[in-house]
Amino acid sequence: MGSPNVLLVVLDATRKDHLSCYGYDRPTTPELDALAQAGTRYEQAIAPAPWTPPSHASMFTGRYPSGHGSFGTQPLGEYDGPTVAELLSAAGYATFGFSNSHHTSIEQEFDRGFDYYHDILALPRFMDTMYEPSLDFLRFLPRYFRDGYDISDFQRRKLETQVRRADDPFFGFINFNAAHAPYRPPEEFRAPFEERFDDWDAVDETAARKVGDDEGYEYILGDVTMSATEWELVECWYDAEIRYVDALLGELFDCLRRQGVYDDTLVVVTADHGEHFGEHGLAYHQFSLFEELLNVPLLVKWPESDRPSPAPGTVSDRLVSLVDLVPTICEWAGVAVPDEVDGRALTGDDDRDAVFAEYDRPYPPLRERLQQYDSFEAYDRGLQAVRTETHKLIRPTVGETTLYRLTDDGEVEVSDDEREAALASRLDETLDPLPDSSRTTELDEHVSDHLEKMGYL
Repeated sequence: MGSPNVLLVVLDATRKDHLSCYGYDRPTTPELDALAQAGTRYEQAIAPAPWTPPSHASMFTGRYPSGHGSFGTQPLGEYDGPTVAELLSAAGYATFGFSNSHHTSIEQEFDRGFDYYHDILALPRFMDTMYEPSLDFLRFLPRYFRDGYDISDFQRRKLETQVRRADDPFFGFINFNAAHAPYRPPEEFRAPFEERFDDWDAVDETAARKVGDDEGYEYILGDVTMSATEWELVECWYDAEIRYVDALLGELFDCLRRQGVYDDTLVVVTADHGEHFGEHGLAYHQFSLFEELLNVPLLVKWPESDRPSPAPGTVSDRLVSLVDLVPTICEWAGVAVPDEVDGRALTGDDDRDAVFAEYDRPYPPLRERLQQYDSFEAYDRGLQAVRTETHKLIRPTVGETTLYRLTDDGEVEVSDDEREAALASRLDETLDPLPDSSRTTELDEHVSDHLEKMGYL
């Protein structure tokens, strides 16, 4: 057979432990459950960063954040190595991508290597040069207002159009942003999960809605309080968003089948990061490198091929990183992997001892918003982590380095075991100083409005 198609699906802000294919007790992901049975489910897939820009940049380049330099507002165009889209385009692939976030937008140069890149944020600014996609968006608006369907459904439809038009092998990328706050799932998905919530008299729905609508920073910094019951309600809305995205994925996979390309497509579904729901006193997905943000879902459905691949339904406990996606995709596409790539192909035999993650200081616009809070000082620092199968060491740019033991109940701080103290010393030696990436690019009015709606400003 020829080169397989490749589909990279990123579920924004989606926690692994909220997917039923990973053992969650709510039926959030029947479509992904089926995909896991047809492919490989990775239990220890680690995001190289806890939020969207650096994590996507790592998935596109195969480099850790220090290698590509796109920690926040820095455009991906400043990285001088190739992206996976550029590599596959040069090999004859049709390449198309779909963004509904400034963080993966054309302005931030995440369109590098794509023949077609649908940037929903660009629509209000470039209506005159994007007549067809703008017209499609206007046609979608009645469904948006009537049924509560969001931009994710619109983007899914546009992706299906590109799949139908593709003659050559294709590389498609899409970020589904529905599980990112604010949580406003369509009614048909919200109602079944709210029906499971039976403690309405004990909940302050206003507080829950504040956090669910992007006031997570105010919770972290002490302006909003949340009970366990209120967090449970927020998670009901979150689960409904995941169920909604799962339904969209089912429609997308059905499109691949109708086109006769599903069996010949390498399908990768992952998340750029997770989310905090009160753990460690945190909400949202900034300020930490804890497992709730870094240990993400990773499902791979391998194409039919003579090339060796894991058997359907395989569950892998190997320690892997999202930087491994570039060499994996290149290997299956028959494209040489650049020497500078940090990742390793998922189908290789070369196990690793550790993976890394990095978080720069809160980027300048966010820092300006939060400096009014005295408690913000504790969060105004960068973080680096090195993670093995059993431990994680987190080193801040300000403060003490901490070693954690990884358990089924979460991370447990280690301080009194001599053997683990020696391990901490060895792990600390693997970390280079975090580069200064606190510079920023100027944000225009449209971008600032979008980031504010998503809770970043």
